[in-house]
Amino acid sequence: MNKTDFAILKKSGVIIIFFIFFTNGANAFAQFDSIAIAILDSMTDGISRLETCNFKIYTEYDIQSDKYGLITHSEIGDVYLKGPDKLFINKKGDKGHKEFFYDGNTFLVYSFDKNQYASTELKLNLIELIDSISRQFNVEFPGADVLYPDFTDNILENSQNLVYLGLTLINDIECYHIVGVQEEFTFQLWITADGNYLPVKISLDYINKPNNPRYRAVYLDWKSDIPLEDSMFVFKVPAGATKIKIVNK
Repeated sequence: MNKTDFAILKKSGVIIIFFIFFTNGANAFAQFDSIAIAILDSMTDGISRLETCNFKIYTEYDIQSDKYGLITHSEIGDVYLKGPDKLFINKKGDKGHKEFFYDGNTFLVYSFDKNQYASTELKLNLIELIDSISRQFNVEFPGADVLYPDFTDNILENSQNLVYLGLTLINDIECYHIVGVQEEFTFQLWITADGNYLPVKISLDYINKPNNPRYRAVYLDWKSDIPLEDSMFVFKVPAGATKIKIVNK
């Protein structure tokens, strides 16, 4: 156990402490483990201080098929972020091969499969961009939840419980293991225990949907505060590419 780990345990009173919130005099209550909260806070604090970062993310998600039941789909993305307002993602999988660019002024999507691109003018920071693009154009940013500075608050607001289970290994990386329950799903998070508090894996199991579909996101090869030129966030039109209108959904 390193000094940071000991500090978390000491801050939490060594023993797992629960905060019990009773609602309207009913029997329902929520349990929040203070060690789990401290670990999540350390993760969000660390990510919010990054000026640049690069990581790969591998995701698996189940979609119901009338003929075959749950079918597992997958994709992998290479993500580059530069605060406060630059993003580049190369993503390929069952939904095709796409690139996403944002240079602080223009958001652009390019499809390799169709050799088409679409863009819209925006002036937002990264978190505002992810919210806006997801809501308006149904563009998915898998695993982006961990980038939000209010990630811990959102979990506490929407969960029935949150518990720290101890240390475990994910791909030979020692991780803190945290689990919780929300109305629609149970969730698990694995966060590095090396003092950097970086997300390694997120797992969701939808308990109120037929056959309990699952979602998994694994974060790979984190690189923090690395040099990233502004030019990599600017789209260069490939030969023969067609510009189309981005559709508001």
